[in-house]
Amino acid sequence: MTASDGNERDLTKGSEADHNDAQERWARELEEARPFGEVLGQRLQEVREEQKRTAEDVAQDARRYGLSWHRPTVRQIEQGKRALSAAELMMLPLVYRVQLADVILEEETVWLTPEVRVYGRELRRVLGGDYIPHPRALRAPGGWHVKGWSDLDPGEVVRSMVRWSAARAERDPWPTGAIGSRVLQGKPDEAEAKAAKRLGTTPHYVAYAARETWGHGLAAEREARLRERGELPEEKRALQSARGHITRVLLAELEPVVKGHEERRGEPERLDPAELGPLKETRQGRGTDG
Repeated sequence: MTASDGNERDLTKGSEADHNDAQERWARELEEARPFGEVLGQRLQEVREEQKRTAEDVAQDARRYGLSWHRPTVRQIEQGKRALSAAELMMLPLVYRVQLADVILEEETVWLTPEVRVYGRELRRVLGGDYIPHPRALRAPGGWHVKGWSDLDPGEVVRSMVRWSAARAERDPWPTGAIGSRVLQGKPDEAEAKAAKRLGTTPHYVAYAARETWGHGLAAEREARLRERGELPEEKRALQSARGHITRVLLAELEPVVKGHEERRGEPERLDPAELGPLKETRQGRGTDG
């Protein structure tokens, strides 16, 4: 999936004075951050009142959708005294008749857990879909802040990210830097598993190369090209022969794409300390702020 670039807000650009101001503002926002449930509840109450609905109105709608909500439940949620389950959070657009991202204020920093504080715009990016915060986002003002990590020495942060990225690449069956929308199409199918043996690679690499090249899997592309030939042969052997010919053509197209991904197999993401904003790695591996 797409990872964060570490520049969640445009606070690290400009002069050193601008950066210092950004750091001070971020420190204030972290200090003033409220729990997520409290901020969300307040916003839900505002939405409900803008719609001129009562807590009982909301509770009735929630029950219609199978939620065991009553007027006191709505009050507790809006006062930040009752946490929402994942299912309830996903159903807020139905119950409150508003897009989920619209109840997350962009310009507010909140506590998600006792360890994690995050800027509202980042939460909206997560809700948007194809986005996973990168560890470097923990160093950028206006991103994510994790106790015990975001305050690490900058040099150790760079080294930790390299170790983390290498470990993730080793566990992940998909190619390095895989795009989430292609991964989400699902696991490799039987045709891609067979093709992997012929190309000397893995089914995941074949599946990803196919989606990257044609926008869908190998079997789907093979059948599409078979249909382009017009009337299909009725004899089973002739049909298999036609499929085999098309498959060989498709594998020839995929081979250089797969090879390119294989050459990067197991590589950690390239981490440039300069991308961490003002945090840079010296030759001795120590961080500076200059």
